[in-house]
Amino acid sequence: MQDVELIPINIGNINDGAMIDGFEIELRKVLANIADLNTPATDTRAVTLQLVLKPHSDRVTIETEFKCTSKLAAIETHKSKCFIGKAEDGSLVAFANDPRQMPLWSAPKPKEAAVINFDSSGIQK
Repeated sequence: MQDVELIPINIGNINDGAMIDGFEIELRKVLANIADLNTPATDTRAVTLQLVLKPHSDRVTIETEFKCTSKLAAIETHKSKCFIGKAEDGSLVAFANDPRQMPLWSAPKPKEAAVINFDSSGIQK
């Protein structure tokens, strides 16, 4: 009979390394959430590792289940206004600007650029 090396379980090898992999995946999500300028910078985030052990009646065999989750900061609340109006057919439409407010000035129209022609050798005509 061959000697088999028995290796006690640890956080790195239980469930075939799923705890390490799960932690890295959820940590990347948390770091991306912290870097996201749409979330509050100082809100607390969390990574939770859960290992559930379900022993059999023989008290020797144990089924293990691992879950890893993260709690992220929500996108910051952004307040604004929109204005409701009616289209010619009577349907309701929402506008970003108040349609009752006349503009104080008109935006200048962009100028058209002159066309530059080149001959076959690439020299400007």
